[in-house]
Amino acid sequence: MTPVATNFWTGRRVVVTGGTGFLGSFITRQLQASGAHVAALGRGDYDLVEQADVRRMYADLRPEVVVHAAAACGGIGANLANPGHFLHANAAMGLHLVEEARRHGSPRFILISTTCAYPEAAPIPLREATLEDGPPTAVTGPYGLAKRLLHTALAAHHTQYGLPGVVLIPANLYGPGDHFEPQNSHVIAALIRRFVEATEQGAASVTCWGTGTPTREFLHVADAARAVALVGARAPDPAPINLGTGVETPIRELAEQIAQAAGFKGDILWDASKPDGQPRRSLDVSRAKALGFEASVALPQGLAETVAWFRGRR
Repeated sequence: MTPVATNFWTGRRVVVTGGTGFLGSFITRQLQASGAHVAALGRGDYDLVEQADVRRMYADLRPEVVVHAAAACGGIGANLANPGHFLHANAAMGLHLVEEARRHGSPRFILISTTCAYPEAAPIPLREATLEDGPPTAVTGPYGLAKRLLHTALAAHHTQYGLPGVVLIPANLYGPGDHFEPQNSHVIAALIRRFVEATEQGAASVTCWGTGTPTREFLHVADAARAVALVGARAPDPAPINLGTGVETPIRELAEQIAQAAGFKGDILWDASKPDGQPRRSLDVSRAKALGFEASVALPQGLAETVAWFRGRR
């Protein structure tokens, strides 16, 4: 990891919740490279759904910055199966962490949010000003609503208590270390697993969920970690900031690129009985650019790297 162009992190005590997970581990390494002293918290360290454990964490670690990257989340299938859990766990973790932050010296609080917080009918590209223009989309709505609640919590605590907050909304993340297990994987990891296994088995076809027509924007996890370090240090207030590439990719095109990276030669079929999720998703990233962040990993390059990583660890 290369240090970011800011001295903000040098010598600071930082807690990264979810710091042993996919995005969190990249954030941890990026902040360490930038001079911070990082406590990377995993599931076994503190139960963040319990306020007493959150209070104990602040007393034990005395962070000057908290990066809240922990989340209960997954792909469309996981959201369909766990709406109540995703709503409660994400809301409880975030609210406890924000409330206890103001009781323990008001460290800078960086919330990693989600594009699922945007309304389904929001115009494309998604602009931060449209976040409150309607409810989140139905399939991922409970997860998105929990994160949106935390946007309000940070803004309210900033107004009433002066808590310095930052809300970052990354595009769909992917890269080495992603979750490839079927019950938790997002679209890129799920497709990589299917196409790599189909290639190894000599399958004649691979069937993908939905119609393939929805679009998404994808951000390499290393770019996301760099954005957290750079924009997280420079953002002036808790007004949400999109992190992404600004490039909109149809799922059908994504599947074709992954098939090519995996060396799959068969047919790609689509099961239209399965849900598509939001029809389009792409971000206006002008606010992040104004604060100095631009993505550097192109999608074909990142997909090839991620396929190779998955194959090497099967």
